Amino acid sequence: MKNKIIAVNLLAAFLLLSKTCVAQELDSVINKTIANYQNLNSFYIEFTQQFCEKTSGTCQKFEGCIYFLKPNYFRMELKNPQQLYVGDSVSLWLYLPDKKRAIRQHFGPQVPFAVNPDIFLKNYQERFNAELKIDKNYEIILTPIEKTEIYQRIVVTIDKQKYQITGINIIDETESENKFIFKNIQLNKKLSKKLFEFKPPKGTEIIEQ
Repeated sequence: MKNKIIAVNLLAAFLLLSKTCVAQELDSVINKTIANYQNLNSFYIEFTQQFCEKTSGTCQKFEGCIYFLKPNYFRMELKNPQQLYVGDSVSLWLYLPDKKRAIRQHFGPQVPFAVNPDIFLKNYQERFNAELKIDKNYEIILTPIEKTEIYQRIVVTIDKQKYQITGINIIDETESENKFIFKNIQLNKKLSKKLFEFKPPKGTEIIEQ
């Protein structure tokens, strides 16, 4: 009986130690990723986005690239259908060349959410329970603590060598899935401010919002 009690205590101690090690590794991955983006001045990223709506059973796929320059210059080019978003620090333009239409609205100083680790990872304990999975990359699975969150689950994929976010999968309260995959990630890439200038071509319908 005594040997059995000792064995049980050893198992409990091992499980506690394993849990502590996993928690430490999780925090280490998150902290290194946040630190990698902390001094971010600019970036260029190519991406694929797939949005699948649960209720209708339909999926949409987009491909494009994003440019960002601090403090708040932003450019996103989409293919099929062709769309252009340009944030010039004051206005955000959405240009639809097929419709010869440009929509202008106010643009705030914010890094695009999908590649900004602060949105989900910084102080994650306040909003999420987190689980770390290790395969070819790190996967951090975030589950909201509060039922009032609009997310069911968020999965952040992080490169094991570079600590860059290479993907994010967002499942909302309706079980619809919004998945981003990032490639050709270039942090602090030298960018010209001319990239973030937009002048609607002649004959374009302009809508102010």
